Amino acid sequence: MISDLNRVVLMGYLGADAAKDKNPDAPITFSIATTARWIDKAGQRQSRTEWHNIVVFNKLSRFAAKLKKGDRVYLEGELRTSKWEKTIGGETLRLIRYEVYASQIDRVAKAEDPEDDATSQEVTPTYA
Repeated sequence: MISDLNRVVLMGYLGADAAKDKNPDAPITFSIATTARWIDKAGQRQSRTEWHNIVVFNKLSRFAAKLKKGDRVYLEGELRTSKWEKTIGGETLRLIRYEVYASQIDRVAKAEDPEDDATSQEVTPTYA
């Protein structure tokens, strides 16, 4: 019996090249966009794009460092939350950042190029 589950599954496109560090084992960060599309009651096409912050560690970071803007990826991981306060002009703001700590990343064919070979990496997650 599973008592708790924190699992995120996403497939979308990188908005920019993955952020790299000189240390090959340093965390890699990037954002992916996922877009939901539908037809509304008036017959008009609608869409909503969400941006997701991704963090990748260890051996998987070597693979993630090669990802480029526009790459389509499938990934799995867990949701992490960071909270902090920032004072601006005497007013204290409470800020929250959501990140997906990836444990698997697959580069998949873009919708317009189904012949592209898929490339994948999967590791057991360990977090700093």
